[in-house]
Amino acid sequence: MARAATVLIVDDDCSMRQTMEEIVRSAGMRPLAVGSGEEALRAVQSSPVDVMLLDVQMPGIGGLEVLRQVREKHTDIGVIMISVLKEVPVAVEAMRLGALDYVTKDFSPPELNARVAKTLDQLKSARELAWLREEQASRDQKPMVLGHTAVMRNVAAIAEKIAAKPVTVLITGESGTGKEMLARYVHEHSDRRSGPFVAVNLPAVPESLVESQLFGHEKGSFTGATKLQYGKFELASGGTLFLDEIGELKLDVQAKLLRALQEHEIERVGGARPIQLDLRVICATNRSLPEMVKEGRFREDLYYRLNVVPIQVPPLRERREDIRELAHHFLARSAVQMGRIPQVLSDGAAQLLETYGWPGNIRELQNLLERMAVLCESQIIEESDLPLEFVVAAGLRRDAERETSLQSAMSAFERGFLKKTLAQNGWNRRRTAEGLGIGYSTLKAKLKSYGIGSDEDD
Repeated sequence: MARAATVLIVDDDCSMRQTMEEIVRSAGMRPLAVGSGEEALRAVQSSPVDVMLLDVQMPGIGGLEVLRQVREKHTDIGVIMISVLKEVPVAVEAMRLGALDYVTKDFSPPELNARVAKTLDQLKSARELAWLREEQASRDQKPMVLGHTAVMRNVAAIAEKIAAKPVTVLITGESGTGKEMLARYVHEHSDRRSGPFVAVNLPAVPESLVESQLFGHEKGSFTGATKLQYGKFELASGGTLFLDEIGELKLDVQAKLLRALQEHEIERVGGARPIQLDLRVICATNRSLPEMVKEGRFREDLYYRLNVVPIQVPPLRERREDIRELAHHFLARSAVQMGRIPQVLSDGAAQLLETYGWPGNIRELQNLLERMAVLCESQIIEESDLPLEFVVAAGLRRDAERETSLQSAMSAFERGFLKKTLAQNGWNRRRTAEGLGIGYSTLKAKLKSYGIGSDEDD
């Protein structure tokens, strides 16, 4: 459940403070009330504040000076100025300093609530805009195709079962197996599906910027911090935060992540006030976290906090029956991007993909099919269109499963190489022999020994 918005009421008039407190509380929001500008500045340092109702005229630090300091250090707080009279010059100055609204003290309860609600909507829109900008660069969505093998049906069943539960999930598996895809699957089946899905590839973030990227930073918190930056935790508010390769985090950042998960709040770099969280966290790794715990490179308490629901994603070589479905999904997606009719795999090409070892897993398959969509002009991708290493590797694998001698492996390589070269030369044996630098009769003998025929004569 999302937390109630916190409204800081700043007014030296006790009866006015009590009135505004009652109005705010009756609207389902959480009021905090202080009687001076000095107290207000201390309050924003120690408590999460969404909106501030700030009196213009107060003894000591006046409202406009409080506004100036708050906008300089806490630009995520929406400030509404409150005054006895509508003074145009004061209102203009307040707006110039960053106030979002200005209201006189003869307000009615519905009017004040409407002003606060409008300000909260503006703050939400600003965060959503920041998230959309972050998401735009990676708008190429990962596939939501999990596959139909028994092992993947089991993975999907677990994902759907825990999607509605507010638990932390740890996804493990080799690099490129589709861990982010599974995290998106959990998100799409949860009650947070209408919220953002924010993915962070931790190895791609420079070590010096990891903390700032995750938790955000205040303006002026370090050299180059010219404005407030929302961290990924805040951008994922109301949705899901996916932290890929969590094993790459340094121990000091691990400690801050543990606090964020336990306390449901963070502090920005250079900030001193807590920011409450409303999100789900899913982590993934291709490393053995228990081994890293033994080696002292990963916090044991964080490991147990993350490993509430573990899900293991199998490598692609253990789910070969899913390869055709995934391949055609990638081809269809590429077709949309290129504005063309989706290509399809011939049966021979599909079989070749199914026999390949896929050390790079789904990511390698995706890259290959995107390349084929660009380079192959025909509607059907044939076996001969695939790179030579796929043909050779498949031949080696098939023959190696039957025999393990060096001669057998060399023969498998030669057979695959000849078949690929023939296809590249339109199955013209004379042109192939010339290209290989061998005699025509030698080529014919090899083709006969390997059982490689041709639909065409020379």
